[in-house]
Amino acid sequence: MVGLFSVLREPFPPGYPGNSDKINNISVGFSRDGFHWHRPEREPVVDVSGEPDTWNASNVQSAGGCFLVVGDELFIYCSARGGGTDGELLEFSTGLATMRRDGFASMDAGEGGGTLTTRPVRFSGNHLFVNVKAPRGRLTAEVLDREGRVVPQLSRENCVPVTGDATCAPVHWKQDADLSLVAGSPVRFRLHLESGSLYALWVSPDPSGASSGFVAAGGPQFNGPTDS
Repeated sequence: MVGLFSVLREPFPPGYPGNSDKINNISVGFSRDGFHWHRPEREPVVDVSGEPDTWNASNVQSAGGCFLVVGDELFIYCSARGGGTDGELLEFSTGLATMRRDGFASMDAGEGGGTLTTRPVRFSGNHLFVNVKAPRGRLTAEVLDREGRVVPQLSRENCVPVTGDATCAPVHWKQDADLSLVAGSPVRFRLHLESGSLYALWVSPDPSGASSGFVAAGGPQFNGPTDS
């Protein structure tokens, strides 16, 4: 789960007049149970402007179910107050911030490459997808069984490299091998990345990459609350 939190800043930043509304930033947090929240990054996702006479000078708060999923982007709508210098009334406005879909965090690799091995996972689908940005690099993947041995058909050497910049890129192996070979068994994925950023990986039963995961406030391409 993703949460957007309005975090109060005290004292007021230098230069703000005394009649300013409270100064809020929007920060992000993550939870697996809805009760315990983790905030690994304290920098704001949506910040106040720092200028007292601008539309987003103070009291920035998220609106509309945190965000909408629109194509390859997240639309984060927010309310804000500003323009209230010299005793004038504050103006209320709505703003829109956008970011990459699932772009809250990434594992990055330079030209020398990097490797990521997941915890053991169990799934029922047969298609692996990644959200990766590697226009000048490449990503390959392999699957390890419960003893840590590489599944031959799903080895790195048998994997077709993924390049480019895509939020839903399929990972293929040669000879039409797919994850149905290990579905239902605990396995680990090991991903090798050169000159790029990996944002997410998931297994889908559908070749379109539909994850069946919840999509916050939804989006124009969805008929319900999940990615179908």
